[in-house]
Amino acid sequence: MLMDRARIAALIPHGDSMCMLDEIIAWDETRIHGRSHNLAAHTNPLFEGGQLDSVLLIEYGAQAAAVHAALLHSKLGESRPAYIGAVKDVELFTAMADNSTALDLHLHCLLSSSQGAIYELVAQQADKVLLRGRLILSQPG
Repeated sequence: MLMDRARIAALIPHGDSMCMLDEIIAWDETRIHGRSHNLAAHTNPLFEGGQLDSVLLIEYGAQAAAVHAALLHSKLGESRPAYIGAVKDVELFTAMADNSTALDLHLHCLLSSSQGAIYELVAQQADKVLLRGRLILSQPG
């Protein structure tokens, strides 16, 4: 594990109460791999009746993308939060298997600038792809 939940929460705009990622497994200049374990354990208000609607996996991906953007900008000596600007080409393949199976978020940064970034997102449990889409982040100056 490269980064734990506390470090992740410090890099996303929502802070700790809405942090949905438990760890960052790996990252480099163009990619980040985040993971959330035991999804039902989180006291996140997006859960209803102990379940998470699959479309909300976009928020998980957005948090991983925001962490990646923050890490890239910190290398430049900057600190600016990143927010979802748009979501495109989202494909929902299947519902989550269960809340006890880890959720992996794989993001590839296609374009990054001082104004924001575009990421491809794949959310999966084990080898089962749940969601694929594109996130556009905005990073106001």
